[in-house]
Amino acid sequence: MHRPARILAAMFQGGGNIPLIMPVMARLVERGHAVRILAGPSVRHSRLQVNAGFVQRIIASGAVQVPFREPHSHPLDTALKNGVLGRWVPAGFRGVTREAQAAAWAPAWADNVAAESQRVATDLVISDFVLLGALAAAEALGIPSVALMHTVTPRPIPGMPPYGPGWAPARGPFGYVRDVFGRATVEHIHHRHALPPLNDARASRGLPPLRSPFEQYDRSARTLMLVSAAFDHPNRDWPANLRHVGTPIDDAGAASWVSAWPLSDARPLVVVSLSTLNQGQVPLLRRILLAVARIDARALVTLGPALHAAEFDVPENVKMERSVPHSAVLSQAAAMVTQCGIGTLTKALACGVPLVCVPLVGDQPENAARVVARGAGVRLRSDAQPDQISAAIRRVLEDPRFRAAAVRLAAAMAADGDAAEHVVKEIEAVLCTAPA
Repeated sequence: MHRPARILAAMFQGGGNIPLIMPVMARLVERGHAVRILAGPSVRHSRLQVNAGFVQRIIASGAVQVPFREPHSHPLDTALKNGVLGRWVPAGFRGVTREAQAAAWAPAWADNVAAESQRVATDLVISDFVLLGALAAAEALGIPSVALMHTVTPRPIPGMPPYGPGWAPARGPFGYVRDVFGRATVEHIHHRHALPPLNDARASRGLPPLRSPFEQYDRSARTLMLVSAAFDHPNRDWPANLRHVGTPIDDAGAASWVSAWPLSDARPLVVVSLSTLNQGQVPLLRRILLAVARIDARALVTLGPALHAAEFDVPENVKMERSVPHSAVLSQAAAMVTQCGIGTLTKALACGVPLVCVPLVGDQPENAARVVARGAGVRLRSDAQPDQISAAIRRVLEDPRFRAAAVRLAAAMAADGDAAEHVVKEIEAVLCTAPA
């Protein structure tokens, strides 16, 4: 039987991280734990501030919001701009550089977590994996920590393709050499951009320096990857404290979706869903609309808060909605066009829906590579033209092998069970071994 614990969670304002982590926070509160959420602004280049939606989710979960004290100057203003050679970065790894630069926030997060843990006694720190300074502060105070990784791991691991470009698993000597150099590139980028601010944060807390920023995860009791092992590339050399726990779905059990088309309309339904954040997807969506106009199908486009219907010419066979719970509509879908955020594609795959993947930023190329590796969809470049997009949609709709592969993957992922419950059990296992 678990004992109620005083938990401090470190989270930042983002897009896909919040709907994956907040179901875990709500479940911890339901199980009697006192959860405080230190909610800070975006550590990415978007520079988003904590918004009302994030605050409302914290309130609805039953957790207590803790104010974040921002540093006097924005950390990214002084972040290094260097690349791998001078300012040059290989095309597939430019997103890795942007993500590594988020570690510029490490000193600020170390200060905030340390101050709050000393203000209110804390049994466990749970941190978004991006917030390395939060994990360092917990280490310095002797508080066990758990990192929640809302993506496939960016850490270079033997036997795995390097994070960033979305490469398929290596085949043959060329692939092996390619991956060795790719993993070295990822390590070099993080060593250059993430290690100095992390070691500054560690020094301010009296901790010795690390040789790699990825070593900070080794000092946590658990790093929980919010991804199903059935979805990820197989590997035998995972770090000892890394666990695949599945992806929490935040709109499960949503009300059924009422179609805007008559029941007699037998055309297949294609759902189009890009990011909830502004990721420069307006030109892409315009090309997607031109593509679906050429297909004998119905298309439902969910805009999210970043897009507005007035920006687009809407074809006759397309309906646009600000927001529709994906879990409600995907059971009726024949295909989905997506930029491949892990939450969205997990909801699609859970319903056995094959995907047309058009990754834009971050972990999206990696997610798309895994969809293709499982045969559950196809992948296009972000600059794909309407004829290429329409051809890809037709291929996914007409070739039954994509649906069959998506259904197989759905069954394998369903065998994981309740992802949020798995995360909570891992957290409570840490609490059970922590000193009273």
